[in-house]
Amino acid sequence: MRRVLLAALVATAACKKPVAAPRFCSQDLSGVWVNASDQHFAYRLEDKGERVDGKFFAREEDGGESTSQPGEPILIELHRGAETLDGVMKSSGQSPTGRTCPIDFKLQFTSCEAASMQVVAETKVSVRDDCSRAREQDGGLAPTSLVEYRWERPDAGK
Repeated sequence: MRRVLLAALVATAACKKPVAAPRFCSQDLSGVWVNASDQHFAYRLEDKGERVDGKFFAREEDGGESTSQPGEPILIELHRGAETLDGVMKSSGQSPTGRTCPIDFKLQFTSCEAASMQVVAETKVSVRDDCSRAREQDGGLAPTSLVEYRWERPDAGK
């Protein structure tokens, strides 16, 4: 009898659905977002749950993608946690000697609404000739420039 009861308890426990962990900005972020200050700056996101991938693109007045995009694609890689949505925008820059270096500009989302998000982004990162981030004399990372933006869904409310 004990074996039957134990088997029934194990089977019942195995059938319970796991409770989903809370996620920051749990809405589906897939689609186009634009910079509220300048809607020529647009971002196409693909929400995969714990990860959000995307791409920056220049946007025309009519909302279409510009045919004269910058040289290399600027990619976005975000990770969603219980209290944060953050990651990087991957681009490139030049070292002091002119070497082209890959640069990850940090992004952090500080608020998330249905039609808008607040984003704190690095906009200037200095690199050394070996393409690593520049450092201060004491060994700490050199300061970067941070700017706060508002991203909006261009079709919100329509």
